[in-house]
Amino acid sequence: MENYQTIKTETEGDVLTLWLARPGVHNALNDIMIREISALFNHLKQEDSIRVVVVRGEGKSFCSGADLRWMNNAFSLSPEENLQECRELSEMFGAIFNSSKITVAAIHGNVFGGGTGLAAVCDLTYCVADSTFSLSEAKLGMAAASITPYLLNKVRPAELKELIFTAKHFDGKEAARFGLVNQHFPSMQELEINLKQTISQILSNGKQALIESKKLINHLIGSAMASEMESIPSLLAKIRVSSEAREGFSAFLEKRKPKW
Repeated sequence: MENYQTIKTETEGDVLTLWLARPGVHNALNDIMIREISALFNHLKQEDSIRVVVVRGEGKSFCSGADLRWMNNAFSLSPEENLQECRELSEMFGAIFNSSKITVAAIHGNVFGGGTGLAAVCDLTYCVADSTFSLSEAKLGMAAASITPYLLNKVRPAELKELIFTAKHFDGKEAARFGLVNQHFPSMQELEINLKQTISQILSNGKQALIESKKLINHLIGSAMASEMESIPSLLAKIRVSSEAREGFSAFLEKRKPKW
């Protein structure tokens, strides 16, 4: 595999662990990490020996969403460059969602914005009860465009609207109630025990049976959102350089309240 800058991988038998490896910024997504995650999942298409991919975060958090300093650079990009970055973000989520591997997110710490998208595109998601989630995009004058289709696969529309419209924080217990995660655990130790048991159960089943089962489920739930997926990068590109987003990013970086 490639030498990555923002992610790390560990392989043990049939299981590959993908570590988001920008702990100094709570594993915030930037253009390099997005491309590296996509490259890894494209590489894994050829790796028949890998059956399960576990997605985790180094340090104090799973993923704090998009790196706002990187996002703020969008205002200096050409329209074509901005659209391309938005396409790459959507393609990354799609690469994970459509992977033939069974994907499992093991979550702790902060899970904001695009981090919730990573939780939503994985087949199974487990978290520590004191994890902190937030669909925080609206606080920055942004919209949760790329991740909304995947969130709708797990969270009821009325509840998703509440989470997006309020941008409130909620813990792992609430995330399980909303359906964003499969289960929450009181400690990382108990999560690890469950994770090991779950992976063992997955690997005891027929490989092709699981691949075809996942493909069928994803096809059935994906058909409802397929018509909208192509338009999402353009929508995100437009919102990303809006006057509201400019004010939202500036306010965050200047540590003040935005002037809406």
